[in-house]
Amino acid sequence: MELTPEENQLLVAGLQAVGNSVKRGAGQGASFAARRMRADIFETEVELPLSLPAAAELVGLALDALGTRTAESQAVMGSGAMNLNPAVVTVTLREQDDTVVATVRGVAKEGLIPQRAGRKAARRVAEQLLGDLDS
Repeated sequence: MELTPEENQLLVAGLQAVGNSVKRGAGQGASFAARRMRADIFETEVELPLSLPAAAELVGLALDALGTRTAESQAVMGSGAMNLNPAVVTVTLREQDDTVVATVRGVAKEGLIPQRAGRKAARRVAEQLLGDLDS
């Protein structure tokens, strides 16, 4: 699995914002480092016993609840230690038999200490989707 240019741009901007919130001017250093960091990329699938339009609405609600949407089925949210590491989560839907399969992809930058922030963010969205089904 490869990091897309759009995901990379969102992650670099997110880390730059975190740097700027800590100290004035620190965002430039965070941005420089973020461009060189490896990415934690994780995908999981969730079966939703819904129609495609209902599943798309459920995905939108879940992404809005957990982060800030950047596209119809994509959001940036905090993950990792104290939810300070930005992660990009993208959900793609496909129909399979009588259900909809949601592929949840989480991506985050990783430093020397692996936080598995992409994995944690993807799992959090998958759990939110399953939890919303029970409601």
